[in-house]
Amino acid sequence: MIEHLKSIAVFAEVVRAGQFRGAAERLNMTPSAVSYHIRVLEDAIGTPLLYRSTRRFTLTSSGELLFNSAEAMLNAAETGFAGARPSESGLSGVLRITLTTALSHSVISERITRFSKKNPDLSLELTYDNRETDLVAEGIDVALRIGRLRDSSLLCKHIWDMPRTLVASPVFEAAYGPFRRPADLKGVPWIRFAGLEKSRTLIDEKGTKFQIEQSGNLCVNSIEAMVDFTLNGAGLSSPPTHFVAKNLVTGELIRCLSDTRMSDLPVYAVWHRTVVPSPAVRDFIDCVTGHWTEDLVGED
Repeated sequence: MIEHLKSIAVFAEVVRAGQFRGAAERLNMTPSAVSYHIRVLEDAIGTPLLYRSTRRFTLTSSGELLFNSAEAMLNAAETGFAGARPSESGLSGVLRITLTTALSHSVISERITRFSKKNPDLSLELTYDNRETDLVAEGIDVALRIGRLRDSSLLCKHIWDMPRTLVASPVFEAAYGPFRRPADLKGVPWIRFAGLEKSRTLIDEKGTKFQIEQSGNLCVNSIEAMVDFTLNGAGLSSPPTHFVAKNLVTGELIRCLSDTRMSDLPVYAVWHRTVVPSPAVRDFIDCVTGHWTEDLVGED
């Protein structure tokens, strides 16, 4: 069995990467060497593990069984190595994280900075992307997403409710306002955000909710662009509050319908369901949820 352990690890990486070439790059091997290890396993087991075409493959039932066992074996080995190191050495290796772009400039950036400083030997690879990435296929350890978990094979935890503010430029408000009640927003142009529903929920001081349909012909996939167009008077928008806090202070933007508030956006951490938890993932999630004592000092 010992002679097959490396081949099992290579096989697991092929499945994680979703392709032979990607696995080869991650393992610093040639694609032919990766193929060799798969053939060794198939010969040893006596049945195919993968059905291959030119560009893709699918797992056979035997391949699925072996991959599940390989994952458990590799996770246990990785955790064993981490646990065997002296505690003062801290975390090391690479932690790959994907985040929605709306989290830039936020309190989450501050918390990740503290996590980075506490773990100088752990490389953090942060990718800001509004796509709902496939954690397994893209080799991502943790995702910070807006909205609830859809994939039941993953784990998730609520980390923050991100506040939003309904804003407009003074010139826009003068042209389309005044805005005194939610009904005044009917037919008014908005800067919409791609991928989100074309409506917004406003909540008044009594807790009454108002559903507002968004009009307008501008749709963007960038919060920065949304703010830019709002500053230029192209429409209303409801960006995360931390993106427009300074603009509200300077008067470049004004808050609309001050007696109401926008519904918050729930932010979740999403990570792999593994037999043995990753210490780096565990500590990172503790950080971004604000469970570190030093993260709570000075924060609301």
